[in-house]
Formats: sequence, structure tokens, C-alpha cells
Amino acid sequence: MIYVIVVAVVSVLFRVLFRFEHYGKEIIDSYKTNGRPYIVCPNHVSAIDPVFVVIARGSGRKLTVMAKEELFKIKILGWFFGKLGAIPVARGTGDKGVLDRTINDLKSGAGALIFPEGTRGDGNCMGKLKSGAFAIAAQTGADIIPVRIIYHTEDGNMKMFCKVTVVFGQPLKIEDTQLDTGSRQKIRETKALMEESYAKMLEEYK
Repeated sequence: MIYVIVVAVVSVLFRVLFRFEHYGKEIIDSYKTNGRPYIVCPNHVSAIDPVFVVIARGSGRKLTVMAKEELFKIKILGWFFGKLGAIPVARGTGDKGVLDRTINDLKSGAGALIFPEGTRGDGNCMGKLKSGAFAIAAQTGADIIPVRIIYHTEDGNMKMFCKVTVVFGQPLKIEDTQLDTGSRQKIRETKALMEESYAKMLEEYK
């Protein structure tokens, strides 16, 4: 109940602070009822990126959001992100507890939010995709949903009151990617498909 209230309040607040719009919601909505595990994989530009994805997704079972532990150092922000489903991840430590929780949540049919770049990029220029999200998909049989967050500013970085667009791309289904085979080649192929999807979404909605 607290999650629903927090998402509703934040949704109103962010629509006042930003000119917010989203596309492809029918894609994410289908996962609220089909029982398939899924990993939402947005590009990463700003510390508040997870908020935009969560409010664009709307109601439903709480997402497990893997977020940098630095976001939790300020108590009020830590509480806020925690209520949105975020769990702190210590960079470079390979936190097994966080990994196990995310895997268990996915196996139960929930969704997770993981930034495949692993760190924030610079505006519209995405960094190299790391293998973490793809390895978790391989272990859980989760589909991967590419998501493009676009800040409509000159440099592509977040600025207060700017226009923000969240686009949910077509899912890369586990039976198509064959990530569950554990093949490194399949991971490389899926990364290439993701990069292509990100580029198309930016070109279409920028």
C-alpha cells in the first residue's frame, strides 16, 4: 500500500517539475499479467532515472531496482528509494545478497530494473553494456526490455523543468535470445540487439 501511495505522489510531483511523457506502456503492462519474469534495462543519465521508469510503468507489483549505494547515504533519499523498490549495491563488490534477492524475485515472476551500463553515461552517449543484466537473465529465464530515457536538453543531460521521455522498447524474449544456454556469443548478440534498439528509440523520440 505504501508503495502505491509513494508512486502516486511522486508521479504527480514529477509531472509538475518536468514535462513528462512515456511510450510503449502496453509492453510493460503485458508483463503485469503474463507471469513472465522480466528485466527492465534503461540507459543511465541521472540519479533520478529510476523514478521516471517506475512512474512510467505505473501500478503493479513492486520492481526490484538495483541502485548505487551512494543514493542511500542521505536518509530521506534512502527511505524514498527504498519505498520505490530500490536496493543498494556497492560498486565493484559483487554483492551476493543483492544478487540472490534479485534472482529470487525474478524466479517468482517479479520484475527487476537494472542499468546495463553499470554507471551513468554522458547525455545521449551511452557507455559500453556490461554483462550483469544478461547473466541474471540467463539464470532466471527473464525477458529483457530495453528502455530509453531521453532528456530533451542541448547536451542530453537532466535539467529541472526539461521535457523527459521514457520509451519501453520491444522485449528480447529468452527463447529468442537463448541467453539461458549460457553462451557468451548469445550475450554478445543480445547486447548488439539492445544497442540497436536504444539507437532507434533515441532517433524516433528525440
